[in-house]
Amino acid sequence: MSKKPVFGQWTEAEEDQYTDEAARRWDEKTVRQSQKLWKSYSAEKQQQIKDEGGAIYVDLAAAMPQGAESAAVQAILARWHQHLRYFYEPTPEILAGLGHGYNNDPAFHATFAAVHPDLPAFMEVAITYYVEQLNA
Repeated sequence: MSKKPVFGQWTEAEEDQYTDEAARRWDEKTVRQSQKLWKSYSAEKQQQIKDEGGAIYVDLAAAMPQGAESAAVQAILARWHQHLRYFYEPTPEILAGLGHGYNNDPAFHATFAAVHPDLPAFMEVAITYYVEQLNA
């Protein structure tokens, strides 16, 4: 399992590029609102959010042996769900889409595979179960 930070430092130009790409791929209004919210945080708060997010993914990788449906993994996903609220309100549909995207989108897959090679596929299964429980 990698010990390097999950989310590196991006230049403002890179951040704008990623925002523009996200706006083309997903709901532009939500992406622009998310970016506005992100920019409202201080640099210190942004770093705290990145560190917290990275810790969630490292914790998920460490909990993989317990299984996707385990209480431990599902508790970490509840933290992840709450963490996403720093950016937007994540509906169950959005969460399911993220789970699929983390495993199937090459850029997302590479990010999470750098933490642990099996993490992207595990996250898709675990998030699918998490969303099923939300919708139950």
